[in-house]
Amino acid sequence: MKPIDPTETHPYRVVQPWMGAWYTLREGDPVAMANREKLKGRRPPTRGRFIVQELDRRRRAKEHAAEPWRAGHFRVGDTLQVEHRPSLSEKVERSVGLCIGRHRRGLGSSFRLLCKPDGVAVEYQFFLYSPLLTSIEVRAKPRKRYRKSKLYYMRERVNEISFPKPIRRDDKGEVVVPKGKEGKKGPRR
Repeated sequence: MKPIDPTETHPYRVVQPWMGAWYTLREGDPVAMANREKLKGRRPPTRGRFIVQELDRRRRAKEHAAEPWRAGHFRVGDTLQVEHRPSLSEKVERSVGLCIGRHRRGLGSSFRLLCKPDGVAVEYQFFLYSPLLTSIEVRAKPRKRYRKSKLYYMRERVNEISFPKPIRRDDKGEVVVPKGKEGKKGPRR
């Protein structure tokens, strides 16, 4: 590779014909010159945003291929069963609740789950791509479609909602029924 000589000027410093009409026609335009002077003191626009968005999109595609449930095929108003860990060293917990909000921000996407374990209203916020999230299952869809994108008003009405019990599944996806809960017709589902 040839070393750069500081006395040489770059060949593209001078306007070339293939660079297009914008470079040649705008030089004498008073509006363009006034705009250029106005923008001189400002920070130039960030061009790295496209690169970060592309990396974000590729990472999400890889996550969806490995774990399809991370694609978030649920809507606000759905009853969800979420398996999660409070920390990596603790065991998996199951929560069943109403999805009251979605925030779509690429890898930072999250959703809010309104639950009522032990009769006390609790609201969780889960990040969709967190390693602490083990699985998401849609247990029920609403009878009617909600007209709002966030159902925060359901916080006051949580006593009117009845949530199903969490379902345990084994590694094969089969429902695990605790001993003594099986009926004559087989396990309850």
